[in-house]
Amino acid sequence: MTELENEILNALEPLLAPYLEKLSSHKFDVRPGLVEVKCQQDESELTWATLLRIEVIHADRQVHIRSISTPGIMKGQGLGKILIKAIYIAAKARGYEVFVTDMTPGFYQRLLRRGARSCSEEMVQINDDTVLA
Repeated sequence: MTELENEILNALEPLLAPYLEKLSSHKFDVRPGLVEVKCQQDESELTWATLLRIEVIHADRQVHIRSISTPGIMKGQGLGKILIKAIYIAAKARGYEVFVTDMTPGFYQRLLRRGARSCSEEMVQINDDTVLA
C-alpha cells in the first residue's frame, strides 16, 4: 500500500466509524491503487454492498471515486459530501486530482451545482471551489 492509499483510509475511518459500528459487518480493502469499503446491513450474505470504491492512478496523479453510496442509516446526513472532501484533502496534499465517476445523473447535477467541474456526462472533477460542507 502506498502512502496516499493509507492517508485516504486514515481520513475515512473516523468519519465512517459511527455508521459502520451500527451495521452487521464491514471491511476495508486497501491495496496499491485501491481503497474499498464494503458493508453488510444484516446477517445475510446477500446484503454485502460496496459503500465506497476509490481507484488511485499513480501514473496520472489522479484519484477516481468510482462508487459512493449511502445505505439506509447513512442517508440524508451529508456523509457523501464529507467523504469526498476528506478524499480531496488527502489527494490534493500529494498533488493528485480527484474525479467522481460512474454516478447517477442526479448526483452528477448536484455536484455541478456545488462547483465541481464537468469532464464528461459521467465524470466531474472536484476542485477548491466545490462546496462539500
